Amino acid sequence: MQQSSDIAYYFDVLRRRKLQFILPGAILFIIIGAVAFLLPPVYKSSSTILIEDQEIPQELVQTTVTGFVEERLQSITQVVLSHGNLLNIIKEFDLYPELVGKYTTEEIISKMRDDIIMEPITADVTNQYSGRPGSATIAFVLSYEGRTPQKVAQVANVLTSLYLKENLKEREQKAKSTFNFLELQLSELRSEVLELERKIAEFKKKHVNELPELLVHNMNSMERLQREMDNSREQLATLRNRKVYLQGQLASIDPHLRVISNEGKRFVTSKEELEKLRREYLSLSSKYSDKYPEVIAIKRQIKALGAEVQSSESYDNIKREIDLKEQDLAALKEKYSDKHPDVIALRKEIDALTARLEDASMQEPYLQESGEVPDNPGYIQIETQIASTELEIGEAKRVYAEIKAQYDKYRLRVVNTPQVEQQYKILLRDYDNAQAKYQETNTRLLAAREAKGLEQSQLAERFTLVDPPIVPEKPVRPNRLALILVGFVLSVGVGVGVGTFLEFMDRSVRRPDDLAQITGLPVLTTVPYWVTAKELKKQSRKKILITLGCIAIFILALAAIHFLYMPLDVLAVKLIRKISLNF
Repeated sequence: MQQSSDIAYYFDVLRRRKLQFILPGAILFIIIGAVAFLLPPVYKSSSTILIEDQEIPQELVQTTVTGFVEERLQSITQVVLSHGNLLNIIKEFDLYPELVGKYTTEEIISKMRDDIIMEPITADVTNQYSGRPGSATIAFVLSYEGRTPQKVAQVANVLTSLYLKENLKEREQKAKSTFNFLELQLSELRSEVLELERKIAEFKKKHVNELPELLVHNMNSMERLQREMDNSREQLATLRNRKVYLQGQLASIDPHLRVISNEGKRFVTSKEELEKLRREYLSLSSKYSDKYPEVIAIKRQIKALGAEVQSSESYDNIKREIDLKEQDLAALKEKYSDKHPDVIALRKEIDALTARLEDASMQEPYLQESGEVPDNPGYIQIETQIASTELEIGEAKRVYAEIKAQYDKYRLRVVNTPQVEQQYKILLRDYDNAQAKYQETNTRLLAAREAKGLEQSQLAERFTLVDPPIVPEKPVRPNRLALILVGFVLSVGVGVGVGTFLEFMDRSVRRPDDLAQITGLPVLTTVPYWVTAKELKKQSRKKILITLGCIAIFILALAAIHFLYMPLDVLAVKLIRKISLNF
């Protein structure tokens, strides 16, 4: 019973507020419908461009244009949609005339960028190198939207051509830039290699005998010279010993020859004559006194001859001592310099002995003559052997000095070899690095040349136009049917909402329950509303007036459309055409 009451209440609400439900919804629906039919059509022309992989396998020729396809598409898009390109297209096809004068050039170009759509087409593929599944961009759709079908198709064709040209231009430019860059790098590396070769040649010329590869040869030479020095030193020692031995023999031989007379009798020497006189003196002194004439005469002869013999022996001893000192001086000079104390002291001793020898020669000239010119063949032979030995010693010293100089030269080469080797290795390392880099760059340049030819022959990755742009037959926007349906649903909702809101805000008491709730007392009875005859007439007149008013408004609207906007017959034909196209 309560439910029947509620339903009756709702019907009463609908009856009382039917205009408040219908009018807002109707007005909104009319507005949305007008908008749906009055919105200008938007046409769209599209082209599909396929991204084809290069024809020649990449194992044979690799392109120098790398990177993801999406990145290159975005790069090409930025170039194609540049300010200059779009402005030229707008001027060429007289686009957006309704915007000229109302908006700035930048705003018109921005509007054109919004009308150009580039949509990549991806597909699930398997990577040929890694074997992993993934998605890749295999094509893209280029679209342009506008008000005129013919212009839309023309602009889409121009944009498609720009994409294709820019792709070829970009790939060829990248391949050419890579080739030119590698060619410049190769030229610089060639100059660097030549400069290092020149430095290495100069270094070898400067250190020709100190190079590391000659270290073994130099060390072998040092060992050979060391052995030769040892042999020379032994030979020199042998010659010196021989000289000493000969000098010893010479000291035991009288330098003067025992002269033999024609009768075969040998002439005695002064020393032998002195001995003979001494023996005769002893014999006579045993027989006679010291005053005996013969004894006095013999004493006088012994005294004179003894002085002569003593002077001769002293001269020879001094001379022999000088020879020995000179030998010692020569031995010291081989070890020490002339400023060494031992050398200086020995030279002073030689000078002193030489002075004594000169004094003896001054006092007894015959001693010099007899001493410098010995006449004993044995003595002369030994002197000759000594002189020959001295010559051999001098020659051995010369040979030893030459060998030692050669040894010092090779020793200096061996000592300098580590430092030379370090500098030589640095040069060789730089040369090897430059040579390796040169070979690598040369290989890359050859690959870049092949890649450049690949791009110029258009055998690399390229864009292929699959579906060219065509003149659209119907607009893509607006979807009038969808707008009308949405407008209808929205109008119903708005009407229900407005009516519900007004009913909710109305505080009038219309049901017994509302009165009981307000007063807190039960309602005993209800009296229905009594419509009088006058009210019935008033309601009838009101309905007639409303109907006439609607008809008049409709007629006025048609007249206004006919005279102010478009003749009704023409409008009817257009509406029929649009409805037929949209449905």
